Parts: sequence; C-alpha cells; structure tokens
Amino acid sequence: MSPAFPTAAYLRRIGLSEQTGPPTLELLAELQLAHLVAVPFENLHVYHRRSPRTGVDWSVPKIVEQSRGGWCFELNGAFAALLRAVGFTADHVACRVWEGSSTNPVPGGWGPEFDHLATVVHLAGERWFVDVGFGDCCVQPLPLADHEQAAVPRAARMEARGDAFVLHELMPSEAATAVPATWAPQLHIDPTPRALPEFDGRCRQLQDDSTSMWHQKPFATRALDGSGSRVTLRSGVLRVRTGAGPFVDQPVASAEEWDARLAEWFNLEDSALR
Repeated sequence: MSPAFPTAAYLRRIGLSEQTGPPTLELLAELQLAHLVAVPFENLHVYHRRSPRTGVDWSVPKIVEQSRGGWCFELNGAFAALLRAVGFTADHVACRVWEGSSTNPVPGGWGPEFDHLATVVHLAGERWFVDVGFGDCCVQPLPLADHEQAAVPRAARMEARGDAFVLHELMPSEAATAVPATWAPQLHIDPTPRALPEFDGRCRQLQDDSTSMWHQKPFATRALDGSGSRVTLRSGVLRVRTGAGPFVDQPVASAEEWDARLAEWFNLEDSALR
C-alpha cells in the first residue's frame, strides 16, 4: 500500500477493513459495491459553482475527509487511485455518453469525447470495466469484451466496435403499458489509458455551461445494496427503489425538507454550499 495515499481512511470511509488481501475479481467487486453504497453521485458542488476539479488532491480529501460525493471526474478519479493503492492495475478511460433514452434513442447520438471518466482494471490477463460515477449504473465489474450478463440492476451487454466498446443496458419501458424492455446504448468506451488532466477541459465546460443538466436542479443518488435498491433525491422528489422493483416517489415540498432528506439518506449538508 502506498504510504502517501490515505488507504486505510478511504477504506473506512466505504465501510471496509484495511486488510483487503491480494487484488482479485472478488475484491474488486466488493470495493466497487462498497463505494457505490457509501459515496453518493451528486452535483452539489457543480450546482453551487464551487469549481470541482479532476485531481486526486481535490477528490480524495472531499470523499474521505469531508465525507461528500461528487460526479464522475471526482468519484472515478479517486476510486482508481484507491484501487492502485491496494494493488490493482487501473487505467482512467474516456467515455462518450449516449444522449438519447430507452424510449427516445434517436436525438443527439453520442456526446463529446471525455464526457465521462471511468476505470478499466487489468486482472489476470483480462480487462474489467468499473464505474462508480454514473448514477444508476451497474454495481459490478463488467468484462471489457463482447459479453452479455444478468447484471444488477439491469442486464448489461458489452459490444466491441473496433478498439472501442459500447455498453448497452436492458432498459425497462417507462410507459404504463406492458411494453417489453429494450437494449439501449449507455456509454462508448475508449480503453486508451488517460491521465486525469486530459479531462480538465470537459470538466470546466460542463461547469461553465449554464444550460447543462448539472445546473438545472441539485440531486444526489446512491445504491443501497447489491440487489439494485437505490435512493435518489432531486429537487421536489425523493425516489426509493427496492431491488429491481419500481421507484416509489415521495414529494419533497420545501428547502427544509430537502435538507432533512439529504442528511437522512446521504449524510450531506447543502446549506453550507449555498
């Protein structure tokens, strides 16, 4: 373990023991799920114009010392550093995000390069795609190869396209009628290893664009366990899903109630950033 990296404190932050053992697929899966449960994907620093950065000198103290969450440039950047500290070989990789949806997959197509930061782990001659910074995403490592599996919270399919890969998820219909689930693209993954500063430009662009989703409403979301359960808090609504079931919505009627729910479900304080 690296003496300069706060490995033990980071592991405590995600509820794990410092004695992790050798790097294995089982340990990788345990670390990923623990991070997704303990550390929320949230936009509060972006929403309040606090200029989050990509470097681990920013993201690791924010996650470990301040017990906060963040977006992909922070969460996956810090998580890859943790993986390296406990013995994994982990690369930062750039992804493009599909700008359609499961019910409207045509408009927009793929977003720009470096739109999303994720992690590829090299283990026993195989590559594994790991993501702790994409909200309601797969909670387990996915083989970076042509592959389909019954993942959580939805089935996942990785499709090779040249040297790149496209991650699809089997998305349930949003309609009230019994419309079958459909495969929808989520991420275009370029497995080329990247340095964190390469994401600086896109990180700044998303913060400077006042029309982006990151500035419209504050939100926080995290997995509750490994079965697919999740909680999401947005301005005006708290959504809770048990396992693979539907979300159950509860109204959040005031700023005071928002603060209370944010503390209850995420142990976060928003008022300090306002």
